[in-house]
Amino acid sequence: MKRLLLIRHGLPHEGHPGQPHDPPLHLLGRRHAQRLARQLAADGIDRIVCSPQQRAIDTAMPLARKLGLTPEIHDGLAEVDHGTGRYRSVDTLRAEGPERWAEFVASPARFFGKDPAEYEANVLQTFESIVADTRGARIAVFSHGMTIKTILCAALGVREGLFGRFTIAHCSVSRLSGRALSDMRVDSVNESLCKPAPASAQ
Repeated sequence: MKRLLLIRHGLPHEGHPGQPHDPPLHLLGRRHAQRLARQLAADGIDRIVCSPQQRAIDTAMPLARKLGLTPEIHDGLAEVDHGTGRYRSVDTLRAEGPERWAEFVASPARFFGKDPAEYEANVLQTFESIVADTRGARIAVFSHGMTIKTILCAALGVREGLFGRFTIAHCSVSRLSGRALSDMRVDSVNESLCKPAPASAQ
């Protein structure tokens, strides 16, 4: 039986001057990542896997250092915006105008120029390969909101249209257990272990 913790990255530094396409964590996000590491240190985690994007890596590293583990990078855990020229938060996307927001809500993958079916298949294939690997019984998976929603919807057997019906907060934890995605049990969703960012930091 595998136990998996799906962990969304902390608050990114949107508009970072050096890495606008792949920003590191905001100062508040770094603080939350440290707090998250302290809270999860006694959870028995024996393997850490991570998206290749900086905000996910930055969130994983405090726990990795505390446990003496090396995060394994999996491209298939990347967010739907991976490869775009500028990171934009959901609030920024919404502020850009109703037409663009409606386009994003209708299909985040298509909004970022990707085929929705290919994106979903890549995420789920990556997740299944992580579960099938014999290493680790309790695995921390550091990833992103849409990626985590894709995995949860598949585990629950619900449709993509429900993506907008639940929240995956920064530094939140959702827990799954099972031997394969097809028999995965969802034990919790969106455990928010850190306080949300104030409006000034969004």
